[in-house]
Amino acid sequence: MKTGNIDLLNTGLIIISFLFAYYLPFELFLFAYAVLGPLHYLTEINWIRDKNYFIASKLWIYLIVIAAFLVSLPPFIRVFVPESYATSEIVLLFTNTLPAYFNSCLFLAILAAVAFTVFKTKKQQYIALTVGCILAALFHFVPLYHLLVGVFLPTVIHVYIFTIMFMWYGNLKSKSRIGYFNIILMFFIPFLIIFLTVNPFDYILGTDTKMIYEDNSLYILNAKISQAIGMTDGNVFAFEGKLFIKIQIFIAFAYTYHYLNWFSKTSVIGWHKKLTQKRSLTIFIMWIGSVALYMYNYKIGFTLLLFLSFVHVFMEFPLNVISIRAVGKSFISSKKA
Repeated sequence: MKTGNIDLLNTGLIIISFLFAYYLPFELFLFAYAVLGPLHYLTEINWIRDKNYFIASKLWIYLIVIAAFLVSLPPFIRVFVPESYATSEIVLLFTNTLPAYFNSCLFLAILAAVAFTVFKTKKQQYIALTVGCILAALFHFVPLYHLLVGVFLPTVIHVYIFTIMFMWYGNLKSKSRIGYFNIILMFFIPFLIIFLTVNPFDYILGTDTKMIYEDNSLYILNAKISQAIGMTDGNVFAFEGKLFIKIQIFIAFAYTYHYLNWFSKTSVIGWHKKLTQKRSLTIFIMWIGSVALYMYNYKIGFTLLLFLSFVHVFMEFPLNVISIRAVGKSFISSKKA
């Protein structure tokens, strides 16, 4: 498919994602996360692996696998450890005390991506990682650090900000007017949502949908976004509140388009070219199994696939850094010109 046609397709996908998010914000997010999400993780991990993770150092893959394991471990323990052991000291350590410290895994992963892509020598890279460890220890006592790194980095920053950067990076080569229009449209969507008229009675949730959000604490992201924009203290949430409905519209839109953007760029990125028959079959089976888990029990599916979700987020960091650097350089060059 030609670049212009792909850009037009993405214009349509942005609009469709927004419209569905407007009418079914809670239901769309659950569907996109459970159905589109796992297929995105699997195909992107396969592509990034074939690209040598966009980093020359083999140390990178070990770091992010360990980091993803640590971050996803506390939710796993909460769900699968029997209640009789729930109050034991070791369980409470991993479920109550260590999760805040594990935010340093996210912080160090993004810093490692910067170090391995920007610095050329191992000495420079190791110095950067050492500085990162010191900063992580210092920032641990700063609430904003945990909000940005622990909550927003693997969620809205990943699916919204980094998606825009990725689109912008790709458009630096094609110079497509429609591509730039799509980028502007992406920036414009949150402001459009602010001025939307929403009637809470149009968004009454079914019992199952509400239970999934409560059981998986999915409402926390809404509450933290409301805190970040200064509307609440981050500790309250109301499904029927206009503010939280609008925030959910944004979340549903961002996640849905993030996935659809990836699948629409198949011919441009070429992530399908390395999909052998064996790999395709493996990915298909894993994807069907993942969706089946979500259908059986959303909480079990969410918890078991959290590791895979974090691995794909971490693996994408080097590409995010490359995209931001390229966009930054082009912006500076245009200012000089």
